[in-house]
Amino acid sequence: LTRFQCGGHALACLCNHCTLDGIGIRTFCANLAACTLGKDLLVPPNPDRTIFKARVPPKISYPHHEYSKLSPQELSPFSIPGECHADLFMHDGAILTPSSVFIPQSKIDAMKSQVLAAGKLKKVTDFHVVAAKVWKERSLAIGMPDDCTSTMLFPVDVRRHMSPKLGPGFAGNALVPGFACATVLELKSQGLSFCVEKVQEGLERLDEEYIRSGIDWLEVNRGAPRVVDSFSVVAWTKIGFGEEDFWWGKAECLVPVELKPGLVMLLPGDEGSLGINVCLALPNEQMKAFCQLMVL
Repeated sequence: LTRFQCGGHALACLCNHCTLDGIGIRTFCANLAACTLGKDLLVPPNPDRTIFKARVPPKISYPHHEYSKLSPQELSPFSIPGECHADLFMHDGAILTPSSVFIPQSKIDAMKSQVLAAGKLKKVTDFHVVAAKVWKERSLAIGMPDDCTSTMLFPVDVRRHMSPKLGPGFAGNALVPGFACATVLELKSQGLSFCVEKVQEGLERLDEEYIRSGIDWLEVNRGAPRVVDSFSVVAWTKIGFGEEDFWWGKAECLVPVELKPGLVMLLPGDEGSLGINVCLALPNEQMKAFCQLMVL
């Protein structure tokens, strides 16, 4: 917590994302805010992760493109899996340019109408079209070859997919990676509707058996979310960060401290403006290309 002479405050939080997801972090912040006001915890935390234990014996019933096996070196406790492989098309030692592209709600609505007009899909959300657009344009901007398979991961909250369902106080990570994949040639030649369809397929495959198969796959293979020719899109648009009322007031601004090369953050627009901020870091020329493609 940093206090400024102007009377403002900055609060920074650091956590291991493997053990706590966005909803868990938001619950922690809500409880912390209550404590600053002298109140009891709003949501008593429940750290019981038993429901996510692997089955005995493990039963891998699906292929899991969303995960990668790791080498013995990457399994070392002194390494961070995936850091050096965040993108094969990043130049080693390249200086990354962090930036954000604001997509107004009018643009999002226009993309949704465009996708629905193609006639194949019946329902489309803001996340579907924004994630699909980011996937397509980022893959082109970084110069992936046409025959390369581009994979976009997106964490999915599975609290309601599990039986029994996890309650609101679950203090852990209930995210599993959904994914969409296609060759770069397909992304180039097909319209946005094709990309949205792949995103929806990634969400629809996540029933309880698929989730448990993935848990068992990780138990057997000791892998990690896919690290080759892939990146992750994380949406903070509906979690509710910034709504907590601390004794010094509510947050005026919420941003990640650091943007990793293989990470794209979707943040809500400024207060009073609808739309989504797409935040990411790329080498300068790739960032310029990405920004130009996103406005098309």
